Amino acid sequence: MSEKERYWSVMMNPNYQRINLYMNQTALKQICFVFLCMLMLLTFPFSYSKANTSNSDLILQAEQAIQNITTLQAEFIQISSDGSYAIGTLYLRRPFQMRLEYDSEDPFNLITTRRWLIVDEPGDKRVSNYPISETPFAPLLKDTVSLTGADFKTYSRISDGLAEIILEKETGESAGKLVLQFEPKRMQLRGWILSDTLGVETKVTLQNEIYGKKLANKLFGPPIY
Repeated sequence: MSEKERYWSVMMNPNYQRINLYMNQTALKQICFVFLCMLMLLTFPFSYSKANTSNSDLILQAEQAIQNITTLQAEFIQISSDGSYAIGTLYLRRPFQMRLEYDSEDPFNLITTRRWLIVDEPGDKRVSNYPISETPFAPLLKDTVSLTGADFKTYSRISDGLAEIILEKETGESAGKLVLQFEPKRMQLRGWILSDTLGVETKVTLQNEIYGKKLANKLFGPPIY
């Protein structure tokens, strides 16, 4: 299995064992992990088959739109077909800094730096660090975004007023589908849908997006308790 296939398998496999490592099997933390996997996919240099000519322009526009993100702040709503639900705020400063704040009774933050994934549990004043190089978040360090390659199918469509880029592998251990959704005129990211091999579909919708806003350095710094 190639390196890119291995990463795809890690991200799409619902039984991925690092869920236990990061999330301690609580429902909220499983939701957080799914969200992060989907966000991580946006900056991963995928290995997909060459797009059809009719799809090429839209796919290239999507690649460039992601590439052009310097910072993004947005509220998010995450709903899964298994009944999971979460809301919170996303802060992204490409290429390697990200913070997810989940709005819940039990505060929970996930922060990435150039080297670390930081799991922050303010209620318990507890912080855990994991090397980025040993997690699926390593591709966030990549500067170049590519949605086409050799091993998976990539295609595009306009659906319900949104431009959608679909990344799909239909069979095999790493089978699954990711749908990136954009506002078609300016190609701004509006959300994504992830479908796994167990039939669980998780939809993330971004709201009140702010692009290019200066984000405070403290958002991405490790908490000190």
